[in-house]
Amino acid sequence: MAASLRPTVQQRRCARFSFLFVAIIVLNTGSASAQSSLDIFAAFEDSVADAVERAERSVVAIARIPIAPEPLDRQAARNQFGIHADLRSNDPLAPGYIPKNPGTGILMASPDNPRLRLILTNYHVVKGGQPFRNDGIIRSESRIAVRFSRTQAAWATIYAADPRSDLAVLAFDPSDIESAPAEIPVIAISEDPRVRKGQFVISLGNPYAIARDGSPSVSLGMISNVSRFPFTETTTNQETIHHFGTLLHVDTRLGPGASGGALLNRNGDLIGMTTSLAALEGYETSVGYGIPLNSSLRRIVDDLLRGYEIEYGFLGVVPGAPQDVQATFGSVTRETRGVAIRQVVPESPAFRAGLRRNDIVLAVNSIPIFEPTDILREVGLLAPGSTGRLRIIRAKNGREQIMSVPLAKWPRRHVDRIIVSNDRYPIWRGLKVDWPTARSRHFDYDRPYPRAIVVDRVEPGSPAEIAGLREGDLLTEAHGANVETPQQFLKAVANANGAVQVRLIDGSREPLIRTIEPIR
Repeated sequence: MAASLRPTVQQRRCARFSFLFVAIIVLNTGSASAQSSLDIFAAFEDSVADAVERAERSVVAIARIPIAPEPLDRQAARNQFGIHADLRSNDPLAPGYIPKNPGTGILMASPDNPRLRLILTNYHVVKGGQPFRNDGIIRSESRIAVRFSRTQAAWATIYAADPRSDLAVLAFDPSDIESAPAEIPVIAISEDPRVRKGQFVISLGNPYAIARDGSPSVSLGMISNVSRFPFTETTTNQETIHHFGTLLHVDTRLGPGASGGALLNRNGDLIGMTTSLAALEGYETSVGYGIPLNSSLRRIVDDLLRGYEIEYGFLGVVPGAPQDVQATFGSVTRETRGVAIRQVVPESPAFRAGLRRNDIVLAVNSIPIFEPTDILREVGLLAPGSTGRLRIIRAKNGREQIMSVPLAKWPRRHVDRIIVSNDRYPIWRGLKVDWPTARSRHFDYDRPYPRAIVVDRVEPGSPAEIAGLREGDLLTEAHGANVETPQQFLKAVANANGAVQVRLIDGSREPLIRTIEPIR
């Protein structure tokens, strides 16, 4: 009979967090109640330990090792026998090595190749590391060592990196740790990415490199808030999407080395990644942040696991200041709030959908808009080619309206920091094309949005170079079809066996028609 009263695994999971404080209170109310609360507390304790046990082998310790040798700044240790000894190792793959630049990573599988094991972490943890595909553009300043749960270690390279999301994925050779891919456990990802203020969370990480033996340290906390910004004085002129308010605020202290750690729900499933974003800016680290794995950020993670460059949505507007709403409508929008549009790029997706200057955006895909950063965040997290549904107030008549806008690609700067292993848009006859807004150096907000695609790269000696095409050229036609997206271009030339004609945008270099021959 007693055995049947023992909580099952499922019962322990259900009792995990919601009864914690109830149990503490009931402990003071009498022996019978105290015994009951002790049982609940034991179930809670077991469930946390179970969740950690399921996830910890999928969390690794990362060390960034400068390629240039560093002087050793340390004193020999004295042990309890009075013998001077330095037990630290100079070998980054040895168990005794203590890195100066520690971090954390999470083992994951590629969405297109479940047997491929990769490591998700923060970009700032591995910045300057060696790329997996070295095309000579990225300069390596350091090597990356990874230590696994069974103290096994291996060198890793950067498979994909995206500074704007502060995310990166590492590749490693499983044979270096004498394991088959199937033997390397990947973390379970929550099927329900929603998080709530007050929800308890478990974090696994490598703060202060104390998990350098591969065993991550655990802490328990709660979601203090959602959609948070880093410390306000660090947001000026920053270019991460998180500076527009994507972060979770967690009450877990995140010391140096905790960035890239796993943030788990009560089932031990991954719901986010811990990041010491404030510490990255030079401020104190008592505030904990997490990057949520909601559908928008999961899209970014999955594309990094595919080795792709990350794309962000582009509307083609410049949001105004909050006071612009009152200047346009006075008290009409006092209750609705919203953000007024200060500028619309001619012929941009917003312009073609009908959005105009002084229109007020109230919501994007049902997410309320209160300030300019809200528009930049919600539009940016959508993929190019997807549709943003905007609820707006028209400046010309003050009426509300729902507007659907197919998005373009946000212009990237500092592309030399982006690392990819696979091209999202395959190179065709030595020609790599992209959205016309793909690179800020090719796009001007004061000029009409071009109904064309941009030449992103031309390989030396290729048919595209022989045809006279150059980086930055804008193409409006390919093989007799109008093209405004990379997908349209690749579809137009997919079945072409002979010579293919492309047309440059009017007003560009002569001749406008170029012929690209097949590869011989």
